[in-house]
Amino acid sequence: MPEDSHGAGALAAMTIALAARLVADTALRSGAEWEAAPEARTRGLALARSAVALGAINEQAYRGAIAAMAGEAPPPSSELREELLGDMLDRAAEAPLALARTAADVAVLAAEVARHGPAQAAADAAGAAVIATGAARALTHLVSVNLVTRDDDPRLYQARREVSRAVAALPKGL
Repeated sequence: MPEDSHGAGALAAMTIALAARLVADTALRSGAEWEAAPEARTRGLALARSAVALGAINEQAYRGAIAAMAGEAPPPSSELREELLGDMLDRAAEAPLALARTAADVAVLAAEVARHGPAQAAADAAGAAVIATGAARALTHLVSVNLVTRDDDPRLYQARREVSRAVAALPKGL
């Protein structure tokens, strides 16, 4: 796989980080109109940093899963190969789940900022909430793909709950 090739998880992580930064900026624009604005800004910046860090972890797991599926380091037996591939996909489900949780956190914070900010800041925050919700949906899909043989895995339910949490936070009409 080329070094500059990235998957949907990397795109989602970057998107979440950008949405979180937009939330932080819109909180700053709320200024004196909302006394919790500085705390919301700090939280938005922390979520952006978290998305970047989780994106790096996700990218490493993604590259490992791709390499394992390509058989780049074949173990001595096919049984061991299947076990290692299962373990790799299992690990590859963890990062998208954590990113989905972060995306939902961004959507919830964005909705809060939208409720308290002036008109233009509120519109930007609401947009960030919608974008973060979309990222949570995409990441839930990745969790599902990585757990392809485990439909009853609790991580899939957790990822779906994060999407529901993000959707529930969206400002009315979005």
